[in-house]
Amino acid sequence: MQVNLTNTKQVESMPPSMLVSATYDNNSKSAVLKFYNPESQKLILWKDETGHKPYCYSRLSPDELDFLQEREDVFEIKTVQKFDLITDKEIDMSKITVADPLAIGGTSGDKSIRNVIETWESDIKYYENYLYDRKLIVGKYYEIVDKKLKPHDLEISDEVKIALKSLLWDKVDSESMVDSEEFKKYITEWADLLNQPIPKIKRLSVDIEVEAEIGRIPDPKIAEKKVTAIGMKGSDGFDQIFVLKTEGTEEGTNELEKDIKITFYELDKEKEMIHDAFKIIKEFPFVVTYNGDEFDLPYLYNRAERLGIKNSENPFYMMRDSATLKEGVHLDLYRTLSNRSFQIYAFSQKYTNFSLNSVSKALLGKEKIDYGLDFDQLSLYQTANYCYNDALLTFELTSFNKDLLMNLLVIIARIGRMPIDDIARMGVSQWIRSLLYYEHRRRNCLIPKREELQRRSEGVLSDAVIKDKKYRGGLVVEPKEGIHFDVVVMDFASLYPSIIKVRNLSYETVRCSHEECKKNIIEQTNHWSCSKRNGLTSM
Repeated sequence: MQVNLTNTKQVESMPPSMLVSATYDNNSKSAVLKFYNPESQKLILWKDETGHKPYCYSRLSPDELDFLQEREDVFEIKTVQKFDLITDKEIDMSKITVADPLAIGGTSGDKSIRNVIETWESDIKYYENYLYDRKLIVGKYYEIVDKKLKPHDLEISDEVKIALKSLLWDKVDSESMVDSEEFKKYITEWADLLNQPIPKIKRLSVDIEVEAEIGRIPDPKIAEKKVTAIGMKGSDGFDQIFVLKTEGTEEGTNELEKDIKITFYELDKEKEMIHDAFKIIKEFPFVVTYNGDEFDLPYLYNRAERLGIKNSENPFYMMRDSATLKEGVHLDLYRTLSNRSFQIYAFSQKYTNFSLNSVSKALLGKEKIDYGLDFDQLSLYQTANYCYNDALLTFELTSFNKDLLMNLLVIIARIGRMPIDDIARMGVSQWIRSLLYYEHRRRNCLIPKREELQRRSEGVLSDAVIKDKKYRGGLVVEPKEGIHFDVVVMDFASLYPSIIKVRNLSYETVRCSHEECKKNIIEQTNHWSCSKRNGLTSM
């Protein structure tokens, strides 16, 4: 994520606030962190003041990279030591520090260094780099004292401590670990982190309706059709719907509850309506939409530009495949709930279709409003009711079951070491990747390239025992045909993670470089696992 910020002031002090997101500011060319303060229910933006800059690594020496020094966007090339987990030794790498992330990658041709030479760690987003290097964890609390950012661990209640003792400390098995003390310390850190309280997050759901045209879906990039309604539902009880009067449309009958405010705008006041909506959106730290990345936010952004609203008054910032807020956090629930990890594990596959109607019906027992009419035939109040109901459904998807979805996003952000808005958009493989990147940086280990890992497995795969399978896989026992009684089912809880932990399986521990470990054979395979260090993934 990257934005253009204009009013990021120096923050001299900040009460304990939860880190929720990070971005890159094009104007100041620095990382910007977004903290949510539970007391004020506002976001505090903190711009990096450490001088951290984008960089990547090369195995070439600084002398061999001297030709890069001619570039104005290259600040420094120096030799640094990194630990190579594959060879289990420290190695010299050249660290190339640049002025802008695009100098590393993201552009075509020789403008990007990774297109010119072979590089390491050049495909990591800059704000992720910043979080890893500063050992910052999204979902954790921090405070600013005398202009310095530092962690703030909130006290865990006695009830939670007792529960942790009975559920974790009394049962945790560290005997199988190579370094049991390291494992116990690691578990302690996780327990403290995951049991930090999660605040109630102030948020606003937004839904828009656009002038209808039979047989054609409005294009958000062009935004040539008028916005006819903007529905907003806030977690603080805020309920507002803006409706643009259209020629020949009846007012109709108000079906909404009395405390829901409806404002009608004259036909020529669309610009004023959108401008007023922007003012409200800026008051909320989180904005929630359903398919807002693809439609609602891009349409509002481009429509505002088309109507002459200044960019400085527009709260949105458009990216290649998503939309965000310059000074807030945007969650697109369509992308969140179409993530199979949420669909299957969080919500037990209660829905199979990802439309707002299907998901709401499955999780909330509520549906979109259907008047049985084409949209251009609705009265003004029917349009208001329809639009507000969509905003309400979107909001309730985050609030049902005691804010379950919001709490899940915070917990997964803590685990995945990613901004909450990235967690809401990305899949489980990217969550795990981010966690592993963080752990590599914490240990000053070089993050291996995909090709390096692939080369390690060439010619050493276990023979498959099932026809047409690439790997050996698990043991499959042929069943005996017939009817059987008194059948007992046995199942291992978390079978694969348990095997990984007990066998110390990780990319750097399987077939490690230590001669003395080659006798530590994994049964029924031609592989061995390391007996000298804990593997990253086995922790």
